[in-house]
Amino acid sequence: MENMPDIKKIYTGIQHQLSNLIPEKWESIYLYASVMKQLNNLETWEMYFYYIPKGLLKKNPINVYEVPSRFNVDEEEYLELVDNLCNTIRVLHKEYQEVYEKNWSNMVITIKDSQFLVEYNDDNLMKSEYKSKDRHIIFKHKYLNIPIQSFSKEEREIIQGYLNNEEYKITYDRYFEYIPKEEEVHNYIEYEKDDVVEENVYATQLLETQKKKIGIFSMLINWIKRKRRHEKALAEPVDKQSIEPKIQILN
Repeated sequence: MENMPDIKKIYTGIQHQLSNLIPEKWESIYLYASVMKQLNNLETWEMYFYYIPKGLLKKNPINVYEVPSRFNVDEEEYLELVDNLCNTIRVLHKEYQEVYEKNWSNMVITIKDSQFLVEYNDDNLMKSEYKSKDRHIIFKHKYLNIPIQSFSKEEREIIQGYLNNEEYKITYDRYFEYIPKEEEVHNYIEYEKDDVVEENVYATQLLETQKKKIGIFSMLINWIKRKRRHEKALAEPVDKQSIEPKIQILN
C-alpha cells in the first residue's frame, strides 16, 4: 500500500505507545481496533491488545488491562496512556480516509521479529453475523495461537465457522515495514515484578511481626518494673509531709 509521510508518523507513534505500555521485555504485540457507525454518525470504538513476554520458555499472552495489577502500576495513569493510544488510532482512521479516500471498519496491528504489519478490513460490522465477543474469540485463536481446545463448545463452533469461511475472506488493505534495530522502541514504565512485590510484602509482614514481639516484650518489662516500684513503695514508711499538697500562688 502506498503510504504518505503523515500516516508513517502515526505508525511510528503507535509503535512507541504500544511498547511504552508494556513494562517488561516482549516478543510480539497484537492489537485489534474497530469502529462502527451508528445513527446520527455516532462512532462506537473498540480496542484491545495483547503481548507475548520474552523468555526461553513459551509464555501466555498478557492482556493490556492486566498490566496494572500484575506490575503494581498506577491504574488511573496507565489507563490514561491506553486512552491516548485509542485517540491515536482514531487519528489514523481519519487520516486514512483523507489520504486514500476509503474507509476501514476494523484493523489488526502485529509487531514481531522487527516487523510492523497493519491489516485493514472493511466489514459491515453492524450487519455482521459475529458479535463483539465473537470477534474477540476469533482474534485470540487466530493471532495469539490459543488452541481451539482451550475454548468452550460454543466458542469452538464460532471459531470453526469462521475458519470454514476464511478462505473466501479478502484482506481489504495492508501496510508492512521493517523496524531497523536502531529504531526499535523500548518501554519506560516504572513497575515492580511480581516476585519483587511478594518479597516486599513478606519483608513488611516480617518487620511488623518483629515490632509486635518487641512491643509485647517491652510492655512486659515495664509492667514488672512498675510492679516492683509499687511493692517497694508499700513496704516503706509514709512521710506525712511528703503527701501534703504544695500550693504555688502566681502573682
